[in-house]
Amino acid sequence: MPRDHQPTVRIAIIGAGLAGMTVSSDMAKHADVSIFEKSRGLGGRMSTRYSVHFQFDHGAQFFTARSQSFQRFLEPFIANGTVREWKPRVVTLGDGKGIYNRAWFEPHYVASPRMTSLCNALTGTERLHLNTRIMGIKYEHRLWFLRDQSNNRYGPFDWLIATIPAPQAAAIVPEALAGYSTVAECRMSGCYSLMLGFHTALDLSWQAAVVKSSPIEWIAVDSAKPGRTLGYSLLAQTTRAWAEGHIDDEQILVQSTLLQELERLLPIPLTDPGVVQLHRWRYASAQPETERDYLIDHQLQLGVCGDWLIKGDVESAFLSARALTEQLRHCRLRRE
Repeated sequence: MPRDHQPTVRIAIIGAGLAGMTVSSDMAKHADVSIFEKSRGLGGRMSTRYSVHFQFDHGAQFFTARSQSFQRFLEPFIANGTVREWKPRVVTLGDGKGIYNRAWFEPHYVASPRMTSLCNALTGTERLHLNTRIMGIKYEHRLWFLRDQSNNRYGPFDWLIATIPAPQAAAIVPEALAGYSTVAECRMSGCYSLMLGFHTALDLSWQAAVVKSSPIEWIAVDSAKPGRTLGYSLLAQTTRAWAEGHIDDEQILVQSTLLQELERLLPIPLTDPGVVQLHRWRYASAQPETERDYLIDHQLQLGVCGDWLIKGDVESAFLSARALTEQLRHCRLRRE
């Protein structure tokens, strides 16, 4: 068959966070891409939750861009307003020294008008399968087939790329994967996000706080971030250590404990919030960091990438995915 008429390579990507969407965007010109995401929207931990008149960035709070690669990637999104610099007044609380300013010495960014906006901006020609949790995969005759929670079968695919947290990836990718121990041995810790919406703005002199000596390590006035137009929203996130000790506790008890702690930390009462919600992230960060940016098995035509392979942040998700796709583009990406 003439080269120009080679059948298109088919790639399945599990996970639609920034890593998955970067792989999809990078490979769109080289392959027919399908993405499978267990949630109802894109973004992974770059997530946004809506509740009545409020929105909350209940996952990643912001991101930095320290590598030239990520800086170049962000340039068009900064130019069109999808990514904007966030310049809050940041303070430190809870260490017994009162409230004092905390300087940021590099730009901090958020996607706008919500954290999911960056991943949504990366969509193109891929096939999106939302609300689709992949429960099993099978490799037969050099082709991949996937099975979801309703026992629906998808495939065949020439390549399979897993961009989900390590414990989830370890549960479905085969042990024959080159570097499988990196996936299986990675330990990830959890985090809780407490979300409060107020019909009247709280009288706080700051927009973000790093918290010491507390189950809570971060508080942000989410509604003060660029592009947010809904009601006054406050977001508090726990330390990883505290979350791990309470990850399977009754959620109503966790919520009550964190509300009490937040009231202790703030200089004003939390009068009658219109919305109070809690979200549990079982896999928020990797401990410790691995020594690989990605995994690829050319024989199995299987790849793994994600933020947990580097530092567990937004930039790491991009860097891991970009490193993998650079290898993929050098592969023999064509069907026999």
